[in-house]
Amino acid sequence: MFFQRFNKWLLWAAIMTVSASALAQEKGQLSGNFQMNTRFYERDSTRGAYGTPFYEYLFYGADSWLNLNYRISGFDIGIRFDGFLNSQLINPVRETNAAAIGRWYVTKDIDKLRVSVGYLYDQFGSGLIYRSFENRPLGIDQSLFGASVTYKLNNNWQIKGTTGRLKRQLNPDQTTVELYKPVIKGINLEGYVAVNEKVSLSPGIAALGRTMDSKTMQGLATEINSYVDSSKRFVPNYNTYAFNLYNNLNVGNFSWYIEGALKTKDVLRDVAGTLIQPKHGYVVLQNLGYTRKGLGILLQTRYIKSFDMRTSPNETFNQGLLNFMPPLARQNSSRLLARYAPATQLLGEMAIQADVTYTPKKGLTFNANYSLLENLDRERLYNEIYVDCEIKPLKKKYKMTVGVQSLDYNRFVYQQKEGFVNSLTPFVDFSYKLNKKTAIKSELSYMITKRDVRLFGKEDPHPDQLQDFGDWAWAMVELTVAPHWAFSASDMYTIGKDIHYPTFAAFFTQKASRFGVTYTKQPEGIVCTGGVCRFEPAFSGVKIDVTSSF
Repeated sequence: MFFQRFNKWLLWAAIMTVSASALAQEKGQLSGNFQMNTRFYERDSTRGAYGTPFYEYLFYGADSWLNLNYRISGFDIGIRFDGFLNSQLINPVRETNAAAIGRWYVTKDIDKLRVSVGYLYDQFGSGLIYRSFENRPLGIDQSLFGASVTYKLNNNWQIKGTTGRLKRQLNPDQTTVELYKPVIKGINLEGYVAVNEKVSLSPGIAALGRTMDSKTMQGLATEINSYVDSSKRFVPNYNTYAFNLYNNLNVGNFSWYIEGALKTKDVLRDVAGTLIQPKHGYVVLQNLGYTRKGLGILLQTRYIKSFDMRTSPNETFNQGLLNFMPPLARQNSSRLLARYAPATQLLGEMAIQADVTYTPKKGLTFNANYSLLENLDRERLYNEIYVDCEIKPLKKKYKMTVGVQSLDYNRFVYQQKEGFVNSLTPFVDFSYKLNKKTAIKSELSYMITKRDVRLFGKEDPHPDQLQDFGDWAWAMVELTVAPHWAFSASDMYTIGKDIHYPTFAAFFTQKASRFGVTYTKQPEGIVCTGGVCRFEPAFSGVKIDVTSSF
């Protein structure tokens, strides 16, 4: 039955593609993109890649998206096909077989008015109270199915209103998209004011409301009434409202963004999973920046209290989120530097981050970053100190970056595992341009765990225990031959457990299409993309990825 429906959707999508192409030949503009990620699983009990259907009997999975956009006569029309076959993307320990039209939308500009219907992506301000978005690497597609109207008051001011229901991600054997039951509605006014040539403001104000559906409310009431301790019982609210006020001030070389949000009574779950209903929740965010030639400074702070914005408290992790708050920590990309990444604690967090970039002369740049995340009881959750130096002499063919990262990571909070990781990770990157088309790049890094014990002589409370996997070493070499080829080989080695995690990859690019084949073994861990994080189990096998746009 599933594959009959799958073929039906595939045929319908093909017909739409052909029809759109025919229209495009007459007038209008057709564009789109295609992405397919294929996985072949190789059982590897040594590295933890076993015990799930993918490694025991499936051995294969694929995710694919075909996105089409067509513009004609003031209309912007889009449709996207989503297909998941033995997919690990949505549920990392259980296969998903599902296919559907994952998104469609129609937008029309009528003078100063823009009207949009369908599955919509949008946000108010920085997203503190509302953001509907897609993050494919983490299996997130939280669009709002409904309608949005934007009216341009003048060249500098606009007002926007939206309403609908949040989309659920596809479940096994699903051929139609399901929606969360609660109804969302919101309004946003924002603009721009130029005081003079050096001073400008970009203020905004927004409000969002969520109405709980009766079935969800009945389930919450039943659970609340089951609590033995009567002091924990309460009457849940059907409606919750959130308001935010924000502004970006630019004065010469200085910029200051500040945003505050307040939420009325809402049913949440505490860290133990018990339902609670705080009287209010709030968050305050500010970014203070200074830039001039050769120098850039950014200071960020944020305070969060009881600000978990979801369709209902029944949703956990990345499900049913209405807003978006990335962690105030450096977004690292290197393998070891990014291994321990924090996720924002929406029930309570205080965070500060400072980032400095200094270029005293051409070819020499220093970067420094400090971030500290604590809970509301001032207990440390995450602390990072990062420093690097980029060296790129003029008229030379090489570029080198050397640096070090010091990290404190609360595994109990972020991974529900005992203890901290305290690490120190020195690293070096070196790139050399062999000729106009060919370049080679190498990376080396080493993560020292139990940093305070081993480097500063502090007493080790658990001398016989490793911190997570213990020490790590990482080495990578990459060869690029423009404009088509790229090859890489790397190894991530855990000294504490004496296990290698090798990776070999080849990529071919032809105009707007890219093909990649990777054989890799990866340890389990928290993976973050754009500030959104989720747990990824260990992986062993082959990845074949195809992307193309037109």
